Amino acid sequence: MNKKIVILLLALALFSGLAFGESYSKKGMLIAPESLNANVGLGLGYGYGFGLGGGIEYGIGKFVIGEAKIPFTYGVAARAGLGLGTDINLSVGALGTLHFCWANFGFPKDLRWMGNFDSYLGLGLAFKPGYGLGFNSIGGLSYFFDKGLAVNLEAGLSASYIGILFKF
Repeated sequence: MNKKIVILLLALALFSGLAFGESYSKKGMLIAPESLNANVGLGLGYGYGFGLGGGIEYGIGKFVIGEAKIPFTYGVAARAGLGLGTDINLSVGALGTLHFCWANFGFPKDLRWMGNFDSYLGLGLAFKPGYGLGFNSIGGLSYFFDKGLAVNLEAGLSASYIGILFKF
């Protein structure tokens, strides 16, 4: 089958799921305290080659901001990245994370699927052979297709990638 047709069919399946989806957030959170998730993906290394990335994360707790009581979830994560290009670039990291679910924006009923987006940031330490220990960060966006499965975009460590996130 032609690659363009396959890409078109995948895009139609994705966008039809977005258009008719419901919000899976609970109490304004997709990644909640005591949730465990794992992600893995393929993508571009920084500037050349391709990369692999992934890791695990545990939600520790939450706090709320403002009169609207918008919840944020905080947790801990371990990540690994592998850049494959003209050389092999490996990194591992331990990070603190902060999540925000888009369901808190109060989208109208027709746009309730927008509540399935979760944005996050992470800050911590990473080790890269040849460079040693240093500060590093990650940032990402996940779209949940159901309560336990999401497509995930993440940048950080040795790879920026698109992948899959599983929530347990």
